[in-house]
Amino acid sequence: MKHFVLFCALLLPAIAVAEPWTSPAQRHQSESGRQPQTRITMGDAMSRVQQAFGGRVIQAQPASVNGHEGYRIKILTSRGEVRVIHVDAETGAMQ
Repeated sequence: MKHFVLFCALLLPAIAVAEPWTSPAQRHQSESGRQPQTRITMGDAMSRVQQAFGGRVIQAQPASVNGHEGYRIKILTSRGEVRVIHVDAETGAMQ
């Protein structure tokens, strides 16, 4: 019993200092109950456009989409049409 009490007494300070060592992202997640949003990469944007519209990506570049950061993806459809799709980097919305 003495060893158990001693063990608990030594363990308590270690537990008390463990919380400040969490990362800011982990603290934000625990405070808000959700994970911080991650940004969509250009590769992800290209894949999403290709899956949604088919065809082949012929050009991709960073661009502003309605005042938000995003990507301008140019595709060649299976019908031979060239289409330009804008992808919002934060939401993944396509226009």
